[in-house]
Amino acid sequence: MNKKLLASMATLFITSSAFAGGFVTNTNQNVAFLRQPAQNATISVGSAYFNPAGVGFLDKKFQLSFNVQTAIQTREITGDYAPFALGKGNNGSSKKLFKGDSFVPVIPSFDAAWRFSDKFFASFHFGIVGGGGKAEYDHSLGSLESQAAIFPALVNAIIGSNTVGYSVETHLVAKQYVFSGQLNLGYRINDYVSVAAGLRGNVLYNNYKGHMSNIDFPGITTVNNALIQGILAQGGNLLADRYLSCTQKDFAWTPILSVDVNLGKVNVAARYEFNTKVRLKNTTDDGKDAGMPQFVDGVDNIASDIPALLSLGVSYDVLPYLHLNLGYHQYFDKNASFFNALTGKNDRQDSIKKNAYEILAGVEWDLSEKFTVSAGGQLTRFGWGKGYEFITDQSFNINSYSVGAGVRYRLNDRISFDAAVFKTFYDRSTKVWSDYSNAGANVYNKLKPVLGNLPIDINAIMAKIPGGTDEFYRTNTVFGVGVNIAF
Repeated sequence: MNKKLLASMATLFITSSAFAGGFVTNTNQNVAFLRQPAQNATISVGSAYFNPAGVGFLDKKFQLSFNVQTAIQTREITGDYAPFALGKGNNGSSKKLFKGDSFVPVIPSFDAAWRFSDKFFASFHFGIVGGGGKAEYDHSLGSLESQAAIFPALVNAIIGSNTVGYSVETHLVAKQYVFSGQLNLGYRINDYVSVAAGLRGNVLYNNYKGHMSNIDFPGITTVNNALIQGILAQGGNLLADRYLSCTQKDFAWTPILSVDVNLGKVNVAARYEFNTKVRLKNTTDDGKDAGMPQFVDGVDNIASDIPALLSLGVSYDVLPYLHLNLGYHQYFDKNASFFNALTGKNDRQDSIKKNAYEILAGVEWDLSEKFTVSAGGQLTRFGWGKGYEFITDQSFNINSYSVGAGVRYRLNDRISFDAAVFKTFYDRSTKVWSDYSNAGANVYNKLKPVLGNLPIDINAIMAKIPGGTDEFYRTNTVFGVGVNIAF
């Protein structure tokens, strides 16, 4: 009975910090991006997303583009936390790798562009502009396991030995998608300048399924200590196992403005996407909210904004068959709102130091009337600061550079095909915790009412629990094929 009560309390500590959300903006909305990512100033059917105002310089015809991409991703977090050495299966090591795998076989996108008069034109884009996959963690996360690991570490600190260990079974599957449909209308002012305005409708869908069960503390029954028995006696009547089964949804609008200046060999374009306010609403299976307010059924104010984006680009025809491209993305993350699992408020953005940005470059070479080869790269930098306060193991984006290459084959004047591969290389980023995953604060806050009635200096005991580190790393490879048709 004592072991079950102790496990019950530890489970409450675990669920108080798990499953925080985050944001991702996908700009690879056409296979043309994979083979040459600096599409910001493109004048093609892909302009429907990348450069809506550029549609004004297309031929007077109706054009379509169908694309399918396949993504293979991993997310790796190496946690280094002394109490992990107490865990069953950790072989006495303080370091543990927590890995999530994601395979998305089909990521579709669709573009349509129509210049229906000398002055007026329109375009439509459908794609997945955020999230886009499923991540599965078979062996927990450091932020979860640490909440179980700290409890036997605390007990051992009280009794002055390493008698008590722990074991816990956890599993998490997280799915995040932002499906979007975007309509733009444009006007070509003169031979050199065109403008467009549009609206994107975003359907946001998140689904989380997980459990934390069979928490056990081997060795606890051998502890004959009045203080420990006092904690158990007052620890109460909490349930041991916790389950999560929650779907979060919202529908939100993104206004878009764009301008294109075409000077023949040189084309310059700009696009601005306004901040998209997102407030997710929960639909949670009965009793499966893991005891956390952000997953309680019916809650409808969980912030997960899509940050505003400024896209700038220039293309230059060095020769009739050689084309150079440059691009720049500025994200306004600090002006967006994100839910913070630690404070229970929509204030996670307060820890962002600088807005993220990207620099893009690419080259296209027409080998013949039939074949074009292309390649390019993208540099991505985030402004999390040295402390990396914004990122957690449940949701993290880290600095990276990407390279892509591919080919376009023209069957005839109306039909062409694209094929490409895009690979991202991530930095390894380390976050230093004085209190690893806030496990100490969680256990202190939950046990304070109990420990206040016992002759124990909890601060002195907590000081014996060391901090730790998380090293973040990711892998990402995307393949894609597409077909373009002009009528």
